Amino acid sequence: MEYFIGNFQVFLLILARIVGLLSVAPVFSFASISFPQRMTLGFLISVILFPVSASFVPPIPGNMTDYGLVVMAEVLIGVLMGFLVSLVFSSFQMAGEFFNVQLGFGYAEILDPISQTSLPVISTLKNMLGMLLFLSLGAYRFLFESLVYSFEKVQVLKLVPEIQDGLYKAMEEAIGAMFLVAFKISLPILGVLFLVTVSEALMGKAAPQLNILQLSFPIKIAIGLVVMILIVPFLITQMDNAFQLSFEKMNLMLKGWPN
Repeated sequence: MEYFIGNFQVFLLILARIVGLLSVAPVFSFASISFPQRMTLGFLISVILFPVSASFVPPIPGNMTDYGLVVMAEVLIGVLMGFLVSLVFSSFQMAGEFFNVQLGFGYAEILDPISQTSLPVISTLKNMLGMLLFLSLGAYRFLFESLVYSFEKVQVLKLVPEIQDGLYKAMEEAIGAMFLVAFKISLPILGVLFLVTVSEALMGKAAPQLNILQLSFPIKIAIGLVVMILIVPFLITQMDNAFQLSFEKMNLMLKGWPN
């Protein structure tokens, strides 16, 4: 207890990074989780990590101004880590946007009960499925493991050219991975709907008396929903791979962080 009281400023630095992470990280940053609940969770995690990570915290500055800047830097590190992980949920929403355009659901928006924002129907479905997998597969544990690893590799955030180049590269790779994941998730249904469109074009050419335009909407919706049900195991596998890819990108950024 005396050690904790004597190093309370170190504890606040650890808490600042964790609060920054929880403020941006998926699931924990959703509007359905109130600020007091988020702060309570951050405090409990800080208490658990304090004995492990306190030795990696740099020396405490002698004046309050420098200490305040270090606290802000810790918050920014947590926000950066949470943002890199949250990009994977953006890829799920992007894949849902691809589905909406092809199925004709682009104008049908509902209130997402998790993020408290209006999203198209399929995007909300993908977002909720990703949240369930994030919790059921234990991806949050890898998030906290990367957080512990960050205290060892990133003691102080310095805006030097080496770190800036590393951050730009990490952002570029993470955003590129986001587009790749969205394309992989949406590829099966986009391919099937493309074949349906080609078939409709051939039918319209062979039988001009048919109103293909009127028939195409219910046909695409029915086939699209059936395909979505059939590819649920594929979606789960791809989302699991997306979580692993996001944590690999973040750990690579931390491993290559200049000392």
